[in-house]
Amino acid sequence: MAPESSPPPTLADELPDESASARRPHPRKKKLIRPAREKNRLVAYGEYLLFTGLFSFFRALPFRVAFRVGEWIGWLLYVCDWSHRRVGLINLALAFPEKSETERRAILRESMLNLGRLIAEFCHLHTLTKDNIAERVRLANPEYWRALTSTCQETGALILTGHFGNWELSGYAHAYYGFPLHIVHRRLRNPLIDNVIVQVREQCGNKVIRKTGAGIEVFRAIRQKAFVVAAVDQNASGRMGVFVPFFSRLASTSGGLAGLALASGVPVIPAFLVREHGSWRHRLEVRPPVEPVRTGDQETDLRETTAKFTAVFQQIIEQYPDHWLWIHKRWKRRPEGEEPIYS
Repeated sequence: MAPESSPPPTLADELPDESASARRPHPRKKKLIRPAREKNRLVAYGEYLLFTGLFSFFRALPFRVAFRVGEWIGWLLYVCDWSHRRVGLINLALAFPEKSETERRAILRESMLNLGRLIAEFCHLHTLTKDNIAERVRLANPEYWRALTSTCQETGALILTGHFGNWELSGYAHAYYGFPLHIVHRRLRNPLIDNVIVQVREQCGNKVIRKTGAGIEVFRAIRQKAFVVAAVDQNASGRMGVFVPFFSRLASTSGGLAGLALASGVPVIPAFLVREHGSWRHRLEVRPPVEPVRTGDQETDLRETTAKFTAVFQQIIEQYPDHWLWIHKRWKRRPEGEEPIYS
């Protein structure tokens, strides 16, 4: 995973003082992102045993069998998990009021099938290498990819993405196509499961940066001309949230990526992994850089840049609606005085 009157903080608030790009005319008090509260040890260990059991089960299966089992689990979740199904249908009604109930249910069903496929694919990421990554992920436009990444090698880059398609495989594709990522990651409430996920994410050469106090590490990575990725599609709670338009409603969105873009001046590259016809084959789509908004007013720039990044993410969802994680309570935090959506 605070007074509304204070300006929204960003990860850039924690950049080192020696960076000229991070200096501001009016210094602000440093604010840290609070780590997620850890679960009870006994509950965490029970969840960990279930997680590792499922993880080991999928790894023991041949990949193609595991993939079909993952699809079946996704279908079972759609049929039986009425709570998340309800959230997904509420979200789809907000995003696509023009679509019929039947159409929205079809999108949600495919989204949950995608989640099941992702689970199976995640458990088999260890089988991927630089030599065989092309069997699972191809570049949508190889010439543009090489030109853009070659340019960004001289500056570093921020990757605009979210929980779309198979976001875990996307990280592997970047790494094995020659551009490992620094992934901004918020610790899960279960530290045992969190450690496993971090290990899997890093075994291809990517580096995980803990979101709590990440500003200095992120800016250090940018100075080293690295590629830094941060999701822009989740509900932001507390002081990190900036309300910007997302489909039909304002949504509380992290201003971290916008703050980093404004402070560092490096290119912001939208990148998404698109699953091809429900199969285990994907293509990596990289789109033209998105320029931050610079008016000279810090709070306005942060809000408008966050809105611009969110609009880019909305466009990819509109193009591939079944690729997004609709069961997340994206509109959970509401502006003051507005009724809750998921009550």
